[in-house]
Amino acid sequence: MTDYRLISVDGHYNEPGDLWTSRVPAEYRDRVPRIDSFDEGDAWAMEGTDLRRQFGWGACAGKPADQLNEWCRFEDLNPGSYDPKARLVEMDADDVDAEVLFPSGIGQWMSGVPDDDLHLVMVRAYNDFVSEFASYESSRLGGMAVIPSRGVDHAVAEIERTLALPGFVGFLLTCYPNGTLEIAPEDDAVWGLIAESGKPVAIHVSLYNTMPKALKAASLPGTVHFYDAPNRMLQFIFSGVLDRFPELTIPLIEVDCGWLPYFAEQADDNYLRHKRASLKDKNLPMRPSEYMRTRFPAAFVNDTYAIDNRHRIGVERMMWSNDYPHIVSDWPNSWKTINAAFADVPADERHAILAGNALRVFDFPG
Repeated sequence: MTDYRLISVDGHYNEPGDLWTSRVPAEYRDRVPRIDSFDEGDAWAMEGTDLRRQFGWGACAGKPADQLNEWCRFEDLNPGSYDPKARLVEMDADDVDAEVLFPSGIGQWMSGVPDDDLHLVMVRAYNDFVSEFASYESSRLGGMAVIPSRGVDHAVAEIERTLALPGFVGFLLTCYPNGTLEIAPEDDAVWGLIAESGKPVAIHVSLYNTMPKALKAASLPGTVHFYDAPNRMLQFIFSGVLDRFPELTIPLIEVDCGWLPYFAEQADDNYLRHKRASLKDKNLPMRPSEYMRTRFPAAFVNDTYAIDNRHRIGVERMMWSNDYPHIVSDWPNSWKTINAAFADVPADERHAILAGNALRVFDFPG
């Protein structure tokens, strides 16, 4: 496909229950995530955690409000969650030309598991699944290769391995390659290899290096979208990574865009005021806001404030997504939402945000 009108840069799987059990070595099969059945419905379970990862909120796109439920049976999911042929049918129902695909919430289990060897075999198995899924129709299904986070040597080896596999349009960073939430000098080997590949390395919502915790009853899901990305941008900027690797692009996925001008202004102001104090005369080649605008494209789902303020954000860095099949998705009515939100947006800017920017950032074939 070459004539793209609409690309969602944030779609998700609901991974099949045998993803890991059918792909990892025999000695790990009792330790990897599996789907168990409970009275309420089906859920992921795994060694080392009492949490159960239900499917309801991650598989309810298109359902009326009175049918939304945290629990459901796996067989009741839309099959495009785990079957690429069915996924294309579901994309056609929403008139979406292509998707960039990310893990479901089970991905945090894969990245946060404390056993290094288990983590590594899970990542390799996951990337094999992604390659198989996305290569079914690589012009429409964009896989993201997960980077392991148990040392730079392991990360480099897996990046090299996945570069030889079909179906990938970029890399997914869940934690820095050194295994912490701080960039280290040794991580440069990873940034250099990715930059050389021409593919981006994305952050989806936030970085993490621990197993997930149960959501507090009084908390609002989704607010982390605005909290983690600002710090990650500053880490990349002030560590000098972006200067050492000028071809490196870091898409920020499912973080929305409306907050970006405010943060850029505050980052510049604080940099100029503090560089002779806490920053110890650190002089950047450009202001923080310039790095943000040129190196960190960002994706939104529903963000009319960002669309109205697109010129302050940068039309060239904004990318649309529908988060299918998660609860915030408007599938199969995405175009209804788009047409209302983009009513006053010129055609060239509309195309850039809906498809053109995604094609420039992600390495779709052709």
